[in-house]
Amino acid sequence: MNWKYLARRIGIAISTIFFVLLLTYILFEYSPLKPIDYLLNQLGLVPTQGGGLVASRGSLLSGTLSQQQYEQIVAYLETFLPHGNPVINVLKYIYNILRGNWGISLIYIEPVTLLIGSALPWTLFVVATANILNFFIGVYLGQLMAYNRGKKLDQVLTQFITVKRAIPVYIYAALFLMFFGFYLRIVPTSGAYGVNVTPGLNLPFILSVLHHAAMPIFTLFFATFGGWALAMRGNVISQLGEDYVTYAEARGLPSSYIRSRYVGRNAILPLYTSLIISIGFSFAGSVFVEQTFAYPGVGSLYVSSLTNSDWLLAMGILFIIVVAIAVGMIVADLTYSLIDPRVRVG
Repeated sequence: MNWKYLARRIGIAISTIFFVLLLTYILFEYSPLKPIDYLLNQLGLVPTQGGGLVASRGSLLSGTLSQQQYEQIVAYLETFLPHGNPVINVLKYIYNILRGNWGISLIYIEPVTLLIGSALPWTLFVVATANILNFFIGVYLGQLMAYNRGKKLDQVLTQFITVKRAIPVYIYAALFLMFFGFYLRIVPTSGAYGVNVTPGLNLPFILSVLHHAAMPIFTLFFATFGGWALAMRGNVISQLGEDYVTYAEARGLPSSYIRSRYVGRNAILPLYTSLIISIGFSFAGSVFVEQTFAYPGVGSLYVSSLTNSDWLLAMGILFIIVVAIAVGMIVADLTYSLIDPRVRVG
């Protein structure tokens, strides 16, 4: 283990996390949408054309507020939010994160850590499962297509994947929900498990979780299916022209042995880093699929935080995503030499 290399990689990851947090903080700080808008909306106050506010039906307040009263309310609510030097505020934010204090969500009035911690397992289960299935099936199909390049099987699969990948994931999600959920009624249309089961390590709960996650996993798998296959196909074709493959064939080695131990092993190397990074991106969830199937994952939580200007919750989710990707890249760098000794750092 080269400790200097490890320390340099960790230093780059920490600086990347800090830079991303600083950038996102500045974007949220100077965003035209403010958390105050959400608070005023909760009070039943809506803007008027004259610049003031008027109380809507059902509001706790009554009558119309003038521009001066509106500015006084905004100034009062602004005192609850941190302002000033963004660098100092980010440092304070990181200090609080390291202490486990990620703030309170404006929408849910609960700790951000609690909300993310409850949504993250559902997201990881669905997205990571779809990614891993997609990777292994894609690698197998890529090899199959490469060894049958130019034939009907290769042409049909290539055209199918190309056309399928041009359609956005939310189109598939809406179609599958309508057909399998509302028309055939063989899959649930919302939630992570049934209301009649008790959460815990019991068979009814596990079966209910699998039943509810089946369609989001299938949708993600189908929508992203093919990317790994096309990449593997190209890598295998490039390897088939190498001299070591010709030498192995001249030695009389079985074709299955050459395919798996020689060609397949070298062709999969460029995909390894992408696989690790894609697992890191799994922490972000899939916004469209989770929203369509009303699945309680991080993606749905992130959309809710952005649409309601809940910046603390949004920054907490971004922090998780950035840390996951940074850690994934470090793991990919450190473990890549285990599968490819040519890049080993001495």
